[in-house]
Amino acid sequence: MQTFDEFEKLVAASNQLAEPDENPSQEDKVVEPLFSGTEPSSNEFYVPRIPNRKHPPSNAVTLDYKKRSVDFWRNVATKKRRSLSCVQTKFKKVTSIRQLQEWERHVAEGGSRYDKLKALRLETGKQFFLAKQKPHIVKDMNIRLWAITANRTIGLVGFTASPDWVGKLKRYYGIVDRKITKFVTDKYIQKAPQVKKTAEECVALVRSRISDYGLECMWNTDQSGFDYEMRPGRTLHLAGAKHVLAICQSENSMTHSYTVIMTISPGTRKFFPQLWITLQEDKGVFGPIVARTMFKADNLYVTASVPGKMTKKLYLEWCEKILFSHVEDRCILLADSWRTYSDQEAVLEFKPEELEYEMITSPPKVTAFHFKFIIET
Repeated sequence: MQTFDEFEKLVAASNQLAEPDENPSQEDKVVEPLFSGTEPSSNEFYVPRIPNRKHPPSNAVTLDYKKRSVDFWRNVATKKRRSLSCVQTKFKKVTSIRQLQEWERHVAEGGSRYDKLKALRLETGKQFFLAKQKPHIVKDMNIRLWAITANRTIGLVGFTASPDWVGKLKRYYGIVDRKITKFVTDKYIQKAPQVKKTAEECVALVRSRISDYGLECMWNTDQSGFDYEMRPGRTLHLAGAKHVLAICQSENSMTHSYTVIMTISPGTRKFFPQLWITLQEDKGVFGPIVARTMFKADNLYVTASVPGKMTKKLYLEWCEKILFSHVEDRCILLADSWRTYSDQEAVLEFKPEELEYEMITSPPKVTAFHFKFIIET
């Protein structure tokens, strides 16, 4: 798992904007000067600068570097300060005695303003990083609370974690407001390493089969559900409207679906010549009029069920009419952990004797995202 130090180095290496700890220079100020020595005015328009990496800012010196420079200069052992040239031999960033005196003051105060702002940024960034490892919901007020709490130890006078400072911090770390796509429990987080392990084992098994038998015998199947009528969930409308209506052909077609089973291969054949479709019918079978007038095509195998979804009976029919009818010699089928797939004894009753058949089931909770991540890494 990535640590915060690794995350910070990655952000610093890829961030082209000046660090949020730096003071805006005079050319950055468009309207008015700072109203305080700590934060910009709310009326000030801040324009971020692209830093010149050939000329790093003079204040980009760590507090530890300043302390070691000052200690070497003061020479506590002999109580006689060393010369500037002697200090510069060991500490190349030292430019003058005045600079050493200023660094001495910074060390005594626990760091310069820049040092303290950087410490606040690092501590706040670390708290955000740890919160997202859980993952907790984080808002701007949480960032402000973390910064103000950290400042009780750091002691930057006048610091209030203003919205301007929070905005700079978010831009630096690439933090944005995103819609939550899934809510999970602690149990889900605790099981994540085990899920990843089972996914890696499944990928290793598939790779070994490909190495032994090639790509031509590998097939992957899955089913997808589609509504009869699909419409977007949003539309443009006048502001303030409490009820927004939209026309459709049938309310029933908006909630009822049909199922399609697609089977693909990484080999040269790519996919089966027939597509399996399961439509919804009240009695699970087509009526005589529907069966007579329904559109028919050689590359479609159309069935029916009451819910419009696959059943165990239809799955066995799919194995007999689609799967075993279009494979030869050897078939290794990769499918998800749908419970119906587990009854392989019933499937073997329809398998031709000369066919070598094996089914590899992806572990529960393992999705295509896990496989894609493992394969890419």
